[in-house]
Amino acid sequence: MSTQGRIPESFIEAILAKTDIVSLIQESVKLKKAGANYSACCPFHHEKTPSFTVSATKQFYHCFGCQAHGDAIRFLMEHQSLNFVEAVERLAARVGMTVPKDPKDEAKAKQRNEHTSVLNRVAEFYSAQFKHPKAAQAVTYLKTRGLTGLTAKAFGMGFAPEGWDNLLSHFQGEPQALKVLEEAGLIIKHESGRFYDRFRNRIMFPIRDRKGNVLGFGGRVMDKSQPKYLNSPDSPLFQKGHCLYGIYEALQGERWQKAIVVEGFFDVVMLAQYGIKGALATQGTAITSHHLTYLFQQVPEVIFCFDGDKAGQAAAWKALQLVLPFLTKDRHVRFTFLPEGEDPDSFVRSNGSAHFQTLLANSTPLSEYLFATLSADIKPDSIDNRAHLATTAKELLEQIPAGIYKEMMYEQLAEIVSSSLQVVRGEKAARPSYDRPLQKAKYKPAKQQPKQPPKQLLSTPYFACGLLLREPALIANLNAMESLFQAASSSGMDMLRVILELLNQPGTLLSPALLKKQLQARGFSEQRIAECEHKVAMIPLEGLTAEFVGTVHRLAVIGQQEIAERLLQKAKEVGLTDEEKQKLKEILKFRESIK
Repeated sequence: MSTQGRIPESFIEAILAKTDIVSLIQESVKLKKAGANYSACCPFHHEKTPSFTVSATKQFYHCFGCQAHGDAIRFLMEHQSLNFVEAVERLAARVGMTVPKDPKDEAKAKQRNEHTSVLNRVAEFYSAQFKHPKAAQAVTYLKTRGLTGLTAKAFGMGFAPEGWDNLLSHFQGEPQALKVLEEAGLIIKHESGRFYDRFRNRIMFPIRDRKGNVLGFGGRVMDKSQPKYLNSPDSPLFQKGHCLYGIYEALQGERWQKAIVVEGFFDVVMLAQYGIKGALATQGTAITSHHLTYLFQQVPEVIFCFDGDKAGQAAAWKALQLVLPFLTKDRHVRFTFLPEGEDPDSFVRSNGSAHFQTLLANSTPLSEYLFATLSADIKPDSIDNRAHLATTAKELLEQIPAGIYKEMMYEQLAEIVSSSLQVVRGEKAARPSYDRPLQKAKYKPAKQQPKQPPKQLLSTPYFACGLLLREPALIANLNAMESLFQAASSSGMDMLRVILELLNQPGTLLSPALLKKQLQARGFSEQRIAECEHKVAMIPLEGLTAEFVGTVHRLAVIGQQEIAERLLQKAKEVGLTDEEKQKLKEILKFRESIK
């Protein structure tokens, strides 16, 4: 039996065998024949050059840009925002098959449908209360905070008027619905045996699942009353550690590339109003492993956005510790800290969307935040401190899954504590040989050596060089991207330009050994070439193409960013020609397309 809703594996195999993935995807994506496969612009991210491939023989799809891949079931899950069982049911209906049902599952599904039906009606009730005679205060409050009626409607926001029985009275005479309200904690039983409404005189935020069904509610006061926020208690439908406010809205429209985890409902709503997609909030709890599992199924990058005060730093460190087991080379985690006294809601209203996007673009990568925080707490200025720092860091790094990301984190730690990779990993060194007699050592005072600057991690261009040195055939994946980064001035671009020149010669594909000789003949040091090779040595062969495509994409972003900065500076000083204005417009459009 399958673990996915107890559907037999044999049934899943049968519907996949009867499904043609090409015709399935063609129902929503315009595919073009490309040799044995089909190609298209990816339906999961913005792009101008097709990088989305569908294989009719292997019955799977893959995008070389965003790395989306899978079979027919996975495509429906990703493209239609379905869970596994729903995707199987959709495919089964498409090929004329019926999914075998477990009676227990059917009973649970029926109960869940009854509950969501009632809670959806509750959301409609709260939304309609904006027309209540006592709603003027709520409407004024939302306008004061800069919220538009359109945004409030998009998020299904509502108002719970003053009074103890508004919701209770609305469902009077519906015993089954009242039972659901009690189980969901929306009405509470008093000691006297009478019921009363949980939410009173609050702005209401329905917490919805990815399909838009209401699971619970959050209510915010409009004055200084406490608690500021009141949430539905955990119930059969609603578990705080599993739900994310804003997930339904984030899944609408184009595929999102990053999740922005914030702290408040208003942060989510206001960021959306300013056109910033993917903001989500927990319900008064810290992020959980359930949240992270779901998020990384949806997006490759998570940005945690916190206040810059001590509480924000503490919350960020907790999030960092929790996310470590989820890290791989294809998943990215960054941290953004707002000026003290600001939250995303107030910041975006005061400074605008572009300024907030700049903050996100300059977010601190997890690796940098981890080592900077540890180094601030345990300054690596003595052997004792460096040993303490290495031990503390190792406890954290060991939580990261095995792979290139973990190896590079250990390499960075070794540089910080001025030790070897073997030592910081705690591996035993080879035992010395005692075949020769020991000689008495003579003490010589050490010569004072000038301090050397710390080693820097290889730049993106050098990383691209390493990939091409290892597998020159990767040049075939360059496509039209080369023109987007040729003007870049980052360290390593000189070597990369030479490699591209050598590999782009008609009818020539150099071996790695010959390519190295050619580079040395052009004046590049053997040490630098070796460093480039070392940084990519641990990447699995099957992952080289994806790494190269991702690196080229980053190079394009860097190159276009540099050109944009030069043009913007020139615009301030002397103005731009029509051609330069058009170029800047194209670059800004390109940058917008990759957000």
